[in-house]
Amino acid sequence: MSDHGTLPNNELHLELKSHPRNGGAVDNRALIEGWSQTTVTNPDGKYMLLRVGDAVASRNIHAAIYDSLRLCRDF
Repeated sequence: MSDHGTLPNNELHLELKSHPRNGGAVDNRALIEGWSQTTVTNPDGKYMLLRVGDAVASRNIHAAIYDSLRLCRDF
């Protein structure tokens, strides 16, 4: 349960979580410091999977856009 009384909509994230290179995890230290997301837990993975916005917690669109900008600027 989130702080606004709704659950995050993370169904797609959970469905895709078995194949990404990073295991679907976000390196929070790298995020805070502005570094690239380089965590590799599955070398055979086909893509990076990062949770943003409502997939993390009940948040607004601005939070999702800001998360996306910080996480994906180095792709």
